[in-house]
Amino acid sequence: MKILDEANAELCRHRDLALTAYARRLLARGADIDGEEFRANLSKYAGELEAWRSKAMDCLRQFVEAMTERPSATLH
Repeated sequence: MKILDEANAELCRHRDLALTAYARRLLARGADIDGEEFRANLSKYAGELEAWRSKAMDCLRQFVEAMTERPSATLH
């Protein structure tokens, strides 16, 4: 469905921007880009962001399904 594809693309864009900003903050604090700690921190945050995106998409899918069944449904 086009609206879900667009929502997913927007969530992915925000996920990627947040991950980039986080990596820049780590580097600004002196993290070694080739270091294990940098990779571990980045990987952990990437997982958190992906979980956020996935949960948001699940909620949006449920809402779209509800709207197709009951056009007067609201998002809670």
